[in-house]
This record gives sequence, C-alpha cells and structure tokens, in this order.
Amino acid sequence: MTTSTLTQISDHVYWMPPGQPDRPSLCAVVGSQFTLMLDAGASAAHARLFLDVLRQAGVPAPAYVALTHWHWDHVFGAAEIGVPLIAHQATAGQLAVLAGYDWSNAALDQRVITGEEITMCAEDIKVELPEPRHIRIIPPSLIFTESLELNLGDVTCSITHVGGDHAADSCIMYIAPDKVLFLGDCLYEAIYTPRRHYTMQRLFPLLDKVLSYDAQHFVEGHTPTVLTRGEIEAMAAKMRLAGTLVEQNGENKDAILQLAEAQTGHPPDDDLKDFIVSFIAGYEPSL
Repeated sequence: MTTSTLTQISDHVYWMPPGQPDRPSLCAVVGSQFTLMLDAGASAAHARLFLDVLRQAGVPAPAYVALTHWHWDHVFGAAEIGVPLIAHQATAGQLAVLAGYDWSNAALDQRVITGEEITMCAEDIKVELPEPRHIRIIPPSLIFTESLELNLGDVTCSITHVGGDHAADSCIMYIAPDKVLFLGDCLYEAIYTPRRHYTMQRLFPLLDKVLSYDAQHFVEGHTPTVLTRGEIEAMAAKMRLAGTLVEQNGENKDAILQLAEAQTGHPPDDDLKDFIVSFIAGYEPSL
C-alpha cells in the first residue's frame, strides 16, 4: 500500500507518492483561503491516509477535490473526503456509469469477459477493496468543459482538459506561482483496449501542451518521483523519436531499433524500447 510520506514539493504543494496495488499520487494545494486536493484516491482507506498525513503535518483539510480522469484508482476515495468534487463533463459522465455497476468479484470478472473492464484493474480492485466491498461513487458538484481556474488565496490552480491515449477525459492541473504541473495519467498508454498502446495523433499534441507550461516540477499518477523539466523533456524526446520511427517504418521492430541506435549514437535504452513497442501496438498503416 501507499507510503504515508508527505513531501512539500513547493511553497504551496504537498505530495504523497503512489503505492501498491495501484494507488496514484495525491497532492494538496494550500492557499490562504482554502486547500484543493488533486485526485481522490483508490479507496476510502487511501483517501483517509492522505487526510491523516495532512492533519499530522498541520496542513488544512481540503475544501474541494479535483479529478484528473475517471479511472477507479483516482476516484473511489472521493466520498470519504466529504467535500465538493470538481470534474470535467466527460469524467462526470463516466462516474455516472461507474455508479451503476455491481462491484462484486463476480460482476468484475464478468465485465472483464465482456471487455468493459481489464484484468489488471479488476485484480487491483480486489486487493485494494476485498469483498464484501461497498463502493460509493459521488457525482461532481462542479463540472467544466474546457478549463477552470481556481483562486485558493495567494495561489491559483488552472485545470485544463487535454485528453490523450490513456483517457479521453484526462485533465492536468497547473499550480502558479509554484510552477508545479500535476499530470495524473495523461502521458501513459491506452489501457482499455486489446493492446496497450500510444498513437502519434493523441500523444504528440499532448506533449506540446504539457511542455507549453512554465513548469519545473511534474507529478505523474504512478511515477514514484517528482520529475524535473529536464526529465520530462528527455522522456518527450524519446516518445517523439519512437512515434516518428514507427510512423515512417511500420511494424518492423528490429529495423526500428537499429534506426534508433543510428540516430542516437547508442543502443536504445529500456524506455525507448518500451515506447517503440507501444507505438507499434497502436500503429495503423495509412490507406
């Protein structure tokens, strides 16, 4: 499960890192007027842990929670927090779908068979929330369509819908003046598909958007460190190289790896190899 370590990563932002089985990063943005929580956690226990470590650190409790996207591990803790929920309109629609589900093991297994759920998520839910489980999905109190800016007092949080392969409703949160960008899972692969994958059409514009912010600290949903701008730029360069090589050369993995080595001057590292495999999985030849 998640470590209870709370780290202050900037003047106004506190971060609790991700943990097992699939608990994502959670953040609190603390202004002079109120505190905003970023993502709601994977369960009531996960949300309560975050609230407890905030209290122990003397950080004011959240007055609002903002969601990055609809996936279970980011939303199941919302009811436990007991404050108004902020979400994109597409996230609100998906939450309504989740609220109508039976969450028993049998129902989870059946949704895996029908393709409504994936095995990884079903198994992680069983570990995070053993049976008998009761999951309460609350609707958002504040729904936006493109973007929303919140003034917390001496600090602002701008929430923007960006989409991407991982989830069409993905949103990111920029905290000024701290230069912190909370990414959620937006830069990860598509998972609710037969094969995990990236596409140039969705990822490349998203990379442009992420790098357009004057951010110096980047918090991803399941990355165990806060990334620097240099690290994000290096990752983006590898993603662009992988996507471009696959687009130009099709699905021949061995040939693409050789081309990558020729362009970079050294054998591809594990990250570049993984990106190439993911772009191949999402490759669709032009007609």
